[in-house]
Amino acid sequence: MFETVTDHQRSNSESEPVGGFSKASLSSLLELLDPLASNVSLSYNPSNYLVKAKKHLKNLDPSKFADSSQERRQQLGEWKNKVQHRFKALDPPLQSIFFNNGSKLDKLFYPFTLVNIFLIGLLVGKFPEWFHVYYTVMFNILMPIRFYTYYKTNNHYFLADLCYFTNILCLLFIWAFSESINLYQTCFALTFGTLSFAVITWRNSLVIHSLDKCTSCFVHIMPVCTMYVIHHGVTNEFQDSRFPAASKKLAPSWSLKKNIVWTSLYYLVWQSLYHYFITIRQSYKIKSGQRMTSFEYLTTHTYKDFWMVKLPAPWPMLIYILAQYLYQLSTMCLCGIWYNYRPAAAGFLLLIFLCASHNGATYYIDFYGKRYEKEVSKLREEMENLQQQLKYPNSDNSMDSVSVISSSTESLNKADEETKKEQ
Repeated sequence: MFETVTDHQRSNSESEPVGGFSKASLSSLLELLDPLASNVSLSYNPSNYLVKAKKHLKNLDPSKFADSSQERRQQLGEWKNKVQHRFKALDPPLQSIFFNNGSKLDKLFYPFTLVNIFLIGLLVGKFPEWFHVYYTVMFNILMPIRFYTYYKTNNHYFLADLCYFTNILCLLFIWAFSESINLYQTCFALTFGTLSFAVITWRNSLVIHSLDKCTSCFVHIMPVCTMYVIHHGVTNEFQDSRFPAASKKLAPSWSLKKNIVWTSLYYLVWQSLYHYFITIRQSYKIKSGQRMTSFEYLTTHTYKDFWMVKLPAPWPMLIYILAQYLYQLSTMCLCGIWYNYRPAAAGFLLLIFLCASHNGATYYIDFYGKRYEKEVSKLREEMENLQQQLKYPNSDNSMDSVSVISSSTESLNKADEETKKEQ
């Protein structure tokens, strides 16, 4: 890079005029400053590295890059095949657990739910600073199961609804953006607003043995409990260190106008992503009935005879989006009370839990009660048919009919006695 220049070369380079002046080199400056060092000078020769770089670029073979990219694609394809093979190997045991052996799963999940209800009360009262960790662990346990069961039944588009998006926002606040006041208050508004009122409007049921129904209750109730504990349950010192956005110093009050703006912004982000990736890109699967979304379910089952559904497209979808947005704004109007007053927030949370419990009790009574009534009605129909057969005394099956009637009457009497005991 640096070469020794002789006196003859230096004299030639210095004697060349440039614009009426002699060209001053680095050696002349060194000679002026230190005459003893005038015998050796430094000059920069950029041609060596530039020439080598140009030669190297010319000698490069573009086919080598193509070969390397093809090798990487092959490696990526092999890796995908291995992953898919492993998932396919896990599918039969998971299929048997979650779909084929429902009774065993219900028996195991029943004590699991009771233990978790006990742990929730213990953590809220005794160890509130660990509640967000418990919420995260349970989310990572239940959500993969929910994704697998919904994917197997072609209902996994429901996982893109607003309630799951709100859970993701809560986790982002807890573990990544705990200093963001806007994100925290948006999570508070969405949890104490849309998610909590969804338990009442959509009748989420706390059916203790049901994995599906308990997971739905978890998605709608646990974020509300987490925000309550972070805002009202932990100490001020813990808030300042772990969740600064929830501390009274940074956010002492609740601004409804400000939170309407920020909540609307997050709602717009979710709605845009939802309609781009699902409503638009997967429209052929939805229209053909291969996949189900919340809008399709409401318009084809719950409100199929509603006047809005009969309007030409895209009016039903636009009205649905507007109604969902107005529902969110109306439910968050009371969040200022839950934000500033702890007893009011605790009472509201208790009301939500009681609603879910009442819906679960209604499910137990209606489902199993109706099934019991169907069994009793079948027994009565069999008795009536057998009594009609007894009108023919010479038939060969008369004795068999009498025995069947006696057994059916005994079973019917036992069923009536059991109902009386339960009452």
